[in-house]
Amino acid sequence: MNAGSKQKFSSAGKTTLFSAFAGLLLLGTLTSCQTIPVGQTETPTAQEKNNTEKEKLQKKAEADAKALAEKAEAQKLLNEQLQAEEEARQQNQPAISLKPPIFADTEQTVKIAIMLPLTGQHAAIGNDLLKAAYMALFDHNNKALRLMTYDTKGTPEGAKEAALLATGEGAKVIVGPLFASSVEAIRPIAAANNINMLAFSTNTAVAGDGVYLMGLTAGQQIDRVMEYSYRQGLARFAVLAPSTPYGDAVVANVQQAAARLGLSIDKSLRYPADLPPGSEELQAIAKDIADFDARAWVLKQEIAKYKGKTDAASKTEVKRLKKLDTLGEVSFEALIIPEGGQRLRELAPLLSYYDVDPAKVQFIGTGLWADRALTTEPALVGGWFAAPDPAKSEQFLSRFKSLYGYVPPRIASLSYDATALIGLLALEEGEDKFGRLALENRDGFAGYNGVFRFPTNGIAERGLAVMQVGGQDLELIEEAPAAFDPLIN
Repeated sequence: MNAGSKQKFSSAGKTTLFSAFAGLLLLGTLTSCQTIPVGQTETPTAQEKNNTEKEKLQKKAEADAKALAEKAEAQKLLNEQLQAEEEARQQNQPAISLKPPIFADTEQTVKIAIMLPLTGQHAAIGNDLLKAAYMALFDHNNKALRLMTYDTKGTPEGAKEAALLATGEGAKVIVGPLFASSVEAIRPIAAANNINMLAFSTNTAVAGDGVYLMGLTAGQQIDRVMEYSYRQGLARFAVLAPSTPYGDAVVANVQQAAARLGLSIDKSLRYPADLPPGSEELQAIAKDIADFDARAWVLKQEIAKYKGKTDAASKTEVKRLKKLDTLGEVSFEALIIPEGGQRLRELAPLLSYYDVDPAKVQFIGTGLWADRALTTEPALVGGWFAAPDPAKSEQFLSRFKSLYGYVPPRIASLSYDATALIGLLALEEGEDKFGRLALENRDGFAGYNGVFRFPTNGIAERGLAVMQVGGQDLELIEEAPAAFDPLIN
């Protein structure tokens, strides 16, 4: 029923109810005001009393019947509404609900342990990762694979319990866990049982010695976008990063990439991550990275040169200069900001306000910039960042939604790739299917997040695309490589 129909129904309903109510009032009035014939007393006879009681009973019966009819009608409408809501809910459900297949164990059964936070604070993301693993398992269609699920509860203690269960039940390899603290907790157990891990952490400190990180690390993204920037002729960089472990990782990787490529880091500033929106401290940081006060002083000195001059050219120049806030450019050609969300949308216009002109300074981000909401911020349009091939990422998200009815966080695709890789290696002959020699294949592997391979340090090397924040959408400006160049020792 449309809005107009609702309005008509409402008005008509009110009129009908008012008429019915008025009629009942009138009927009641007429009933109570009996006509008294001339010459009779006002005392009612027994017969009249009896008739009055009958009328009351009849009216009560009619009212009760009407109330029952109205109640039945209301219940009918409620049932129809509930049925409509149920049909709508069912239409929004996924066409398929994947669950792990159950097969009897044989000598050929390959047991894979997947360890995720399936309960507790991080249960939602843990279950998204698990669903993505089910997708890969079904796609592989290898009946010899058995995916054994273990709940880490999102804690090191829970991870340790899960690892003890998994090794006791014959797991040959571990997919997960999610957090670095959980990886550290189960590392000794996995090592004692000669089991390797494909973990989802981005903390490179826990990689190596049988731990391979599937996570998209800051180092991968910084290397790719700085190498691209170098090929575009940019040589002088600055960094504005939060004082967080992620910010630490970005700053360290920027310095390493700059040293490798022969680039300079002219300025590096940090800011507290917990600053409230609109804080004066954040404004001061933006002002500092812009060298605003020094450039404003240069402008003031330049205007002073024309003091006392009355020629037309001098007057025109002074008029032009007085429209400016600063004079001269910042010392860097590119500014790296490893930030995302609301804080990034707050920082970008502040930088522009203090004369860090995005038309002259290339803004550069990390994977946190893979957010379409950033296209609404003019200062960020044209900014670069590295990320997996967007077409493949969208393909995964679309397929996940078709199966489960909603779009998962992008990290879920890493679980698919890890499980698909294990399924691929399970086809190999020999006992050491998931050993270091197999996992460190120099040709690498391909997944929804593009090509990747594991060097001996356990940190995935990835083929990423270079993206740009457009005015309407995120735009691809350089495709991800389809394969790796051979390693040169």
